[in-house]
Amino acid sequence: MLGVENNEKRLKMMNFKAILALLACFFYMPIVAVIENAYGSVIPEKTKTADGIIVEHVMLYPQEGYNSSKKITRNGILVRNSEAQATILVCHGFMCDRHDVGMLRRVFKKKQFNVMTFDFRAHGQESDGQYCTFGRDEALDVIAAAQFLRKHPDLKDKPLFAYGFSMGAVSAIEAQALESKLFDAMILDCPFDSSEKVIQAGLEGLKCSIFGYEFELPGRDFLQKYAFHPYVQVLVKSVLKTVSQMDASGVSTNFCPLYPAESVKNITIPLFFIHCKNDQKVSVDQVRQVYEGAAGYKRLWLTNGRRHYDSFFYNPEKYIEQVRQFYNQVISGDIYQMPQEIVIEDKEEDDHLFA
Repeated sequence: MLGVENNEKRLKMMNFKAILALLACFFYMPIVAVIENAYGSVIPEKTKTADGIIVEHVMLYPQEGYNSSKKITRNGILVRNSEAQATILVCHGFMCDRHDVGMLRRVFKKKQFNVMTFDFRAHGQESDGQYCTFGRDEALDVIAAAQFLRKHPDLKDKPLFAYGFSMGAVSAIEAQALESKLFDAMILDCPFDSSEKVIQAGLEGLKCSIFGYEFELPGRDFLQKYAFHPYVQVLVKSVLKTVSQMDASGVSTNFCPLYPAESVKNITIPLFFIHCKNDQKVSVDQVRQVYEGAAGYKRLWLTNGRRHYDSFFYNPEKYIEQVRQFYNQVISGDIYQMPQEIVIEDKEEDDHLFA
C-alpha cells in the first residue's frame, strides 16, 4: 500500500510540474514572438527606467555580403517609449561604436523619438573575421537594423528616420538606394562623394620640404591609382595613418570602390545635409556633389565647424535646433513647403561662442 501511495504522489507531482511547464510556455511564447524577427532579436535583458523609457539590447543579423546568404551578428541598443512619434537609427562613423554615439540621444527628445544605436561590422565587440569597407558592406548592416525596426511590433507603424555621419552617412545613402522604402527621411552629416576622393585627400599630405620648397614624394600617384589592390592597401593604410591620422590599424579595413554621389540619385525621400566648411577630410565640394545628386527634397547647411564632423561640437544648441526642426517638419508634413536651399553660416555669426 505504501508503494501505491508513493506512486500516486509522484504522479501528482509530475502532473503539477507538467502544468507549470505549460503555463511557462504560454507566458513565454508571446514574448519571444514580440521581440524577434528575421533581421534581429531583443536579448532577454530588458530594463524599464522610472520615467517609462524602455532599454532593449538587440542582436542584429545582417548579410555577410551581397552575394552571400550567410549572416553575421551585430549589437545594438534601442531606447524607446510608448509616447514617441518616430524612431531614429543612428549610423556611426569610422572607429566609433554604439556606445560612443550614445551621447547623440540628447539631440532627440526622449518623449518624441525612439533611438537605436548599433555597431557596424568590424567595430565594437565580436568582430573577428569582419572587415570595414567604409560604407559598401555596411549598407547591409543598415538594412538589417532598419528592417528590424520596421518589423518591431511596437514601432512598425511609426516613421523611421536615419541619422548618419561620415561613413555612417554614406552607409545610409547606399542602403536607401538599394531599398527605397527603408527610411522616411535622413540627416547626413559630412558624407564623402567617393572612396577614391577620401584616399586622395589622405594622400595629399605625402610631401617633403627642402630649403622652404615643397615637393610631392614619389609614389603618391601609384598609391592612389592602385589603392584598391589588396597588396597595395597595406602600404596605403600605413601612409594614411602617418600623414592624415586615418589609422585603419585599429579596425580591419578593406578599401572598396564606392560612389555615394551616384547612389544618392536613386533617393527621393527628404534629405538634410550638414557639413563643416573647415573639414580637412571631406571637402565642401564633395558634399555639394552628393547634395546636387539627390533626387528628392534636400537642404544643405554649411557650418563654421573646425574639423571633420565638428558641427555638433562647435555649436550643439544650434545643431540640435536644426536637427529637431527638420524631423518635426517631416512628421507634420510641412517639409515640402520649406525652401530647398544651401545655407552658409556667416563666420561672425558664431564669434560670440569663443569670445
